Amino acid sequence: MWISICYLGIEADAENAIGEKYEAVSFDDYVFCDKKSIHMTEFYQAATTDYKPSITLTLKQADYAGQRYIQFEGDVYTMIRTYAANSEDIDVVLERGIKHGDASISDESHC
Repeated sequence: MWISICYLGIEADAENAIGEKYEAVSFDDYVFCDKKSIHMTEFYQAATTDYKPSITLTLKQADYAGQRYIQFEGDVYTMIRTYAANSEDIDVVLERGIKHGDASISDESHC
């Protein structure tokens, strides 16, 4: 159906006002997607790890290039895993928040 839009996060090195380098994430590219709930098995498997799956988004495989961060409905998510839903689509299991040491959200993010 493709009724929603999500923004794919691009990681890049940035520098603050005093010259310190850090990794930033900007959300410039958008793609159409569908939201799914987390499967029960996914939820229980994650209970044995540090992951906390929040949602699953279905995207076109051609649109997704392995981005680790996705912004959806104003929230930022980190990719936990992906799997092929069918020959054209991919399901991306996401955890709310940025789960990477130094990354921050750039001013260009779409909220």
